[in-house]
Amino acid sequence: MKKKISIFLGFVLCVLLCACGTQKQANEEMHVYYLNADKNALREETYPMMDVEETLKKLEFHEVLTSEIRVDSFSREQTNLELHFTTDYYALDKSTEVLTRAAIVQTLTQIEGVQFVTFYVEENELSDKSGRPIGPMRAEDFVQGTGSSIDSYQTVDLTLCFADKDGTHLKKKVVNNVHYNVNTSIERVVMEQLMKGTTASGYQSTIPKTTMLLGVSVKEDVCYVNLDSKFISERYDLNADVAIYSIVNSIIENSTVSQVQILIDGSSDVVYQGSIDLSRPLKKNNKLMKEK
Repeated sequence: MKKKISIFLGFVLCVLLCACGTQKQANEEMHVYYLNADKNALREETYPMMDVEETLKKLEFHEVLTSEIRVDSFSREQTNLELHFTTDYYALDKSTEVLTRAAIVQTLTQIEGVQFVTFYVEENELSDKSGRPIGPMRAEDFVQGTGSSIDSYQTVDLTLCFADKDGTHLKKKVVNNVHYNVNTSIERVVMEQLMKGTTASGYQSTIPKTTMLLGVSVKEDVCYVNLDSKFISERYDLNADVAIYSIVNSIIENSTVSQVQILIDGSSDVVYQGSIDLSRPLKKNNKLMKEK
């Protein structure tokens, strides 16, 4: 009997060691993303796990970074990796720029300890076409899918939660045929549409027009929305919980996540209007919804 037990325990130990070895091997590999020959989709190649400097060299090898579009310097601030590009970065056409950014962010965030990547051109943070800083980016900000064209678009009907005319409850409003690039996450699309506000009768917008969207990402079951400080310094004439759950309910209504974490300038150490703790993810609040 003792012999059988010893054999069994030896077998279990062997299985565990093999499993650990497989996991270790998986953790020691990473994917380097790069543009295809037509520069309209991403490809990937597997390498052993590398540090930032080695990974940047691989991105140069695959011509994501070139002698013109190059990183002059980089630095790490906790989990955020800052990349400083030369002014030639602005020479990239729109579609190539988005794919280049996706390839770099999705590659570098595989490095241990790197969760965000922020782009700077010279000393200025990279901005969108409206002049708003793009802010720290995560891999989840881009649709993961090699081979999908940057020029691919699709439409979706979104159910957004705006404030009612009294600012005390939320009302659903369907926005039809929202046209967006497939390389944009649905959570970001929801936020962009919510920030546009509404002029429909019986509804109120919930996010100040001056607010900047610094980033949207998803990890596991939580969506992280990073807004600048104008979201809390400028407000509409509505209840605090209505403003917050307008974001939370709208994202959960259209996404597969079940919780939303709102950050202000990257920080969760915020109590909105002195009443709502933003230090933890929030679930959907159906009690605020106004019945038709």
